[in-house]
Amino acid sequence: MLDQVLAPALIVIVGVLGFLLRGFFGSYVGEKGKNLATKQDIEQITAQVESVKASIQTLSTLRTDYEQQRREWLLSFYDSAVEMLYEKLSASFGDMPYDDGRTLFEFQQSFSALVVTLLKQYQRIVVYFEHGSALRQSAEAIVISGVQAQSVLKKRFGDVKMALADEYQAVLSGDDARFREAAGRSDQVVRAYLADMNPVAQVFREQLQAYLTNLNIFLGGDGS
Repeated sequence: MLDQVLAPALIVIVGVLGFLLRGFFGSYVGEKGKNLATKQDIEQITAQVESVKASIQTLSTLRTDYEQQRREWLLSFYDSAVEMLYEKLSASFGDMPYDDGRTLFEFQQSFSALVVTLLKQYQRIVVYFEHGSALRQSAEAIVISGVQAQSVLKKRFGDVKMALADEYQAVLSGDDARFREAAGRSDQVVRAYLADMNPVAQVFREQLQAYLTNLNIFLGGDGS
């Protein structure tokens, strides 16, 4: 995208310089014939050349900043996607502590926050890459999977929290029969959660691999 702006701008600058130089020397020859250019004439030409050089340097700096920003957002998106896959979609509720549901609540909140982060980062990718870009397409597929995962969370996670809370209370009661019943119930709701979430997680994993492949191509190529 930036190339489409920088290239015409550079052509215009060089064209203006050529026009100025042609105009100057044409006028100079007409008025002074074969006389040597005066010090003032030389200073004027030098000033024009330095102005063009400064403009070219500015454009070069803009391009460098633009390329750096593109890389930073692509890598930030990748980091967030990796966090989603390995910390959220692969979470084991059995490893979470019994703490009156605080850890489960924090998990739910951070899950939703991470989906929002992915959406925001994807919007930056949309700014920097055209619709047909392979990187943009694979990033979009990741975001879609992330939103689907959030839908599963909203559908199933309430039951998971309640079942695990009941199991926790059963442990505290010391009633073995109550604990076995609560544990069976929690296993059932967790399996239902995973039955919905695992297929989404698998698609997410595949799209993340595609994104990583395209990212490596981008970083190892010419940045187009």
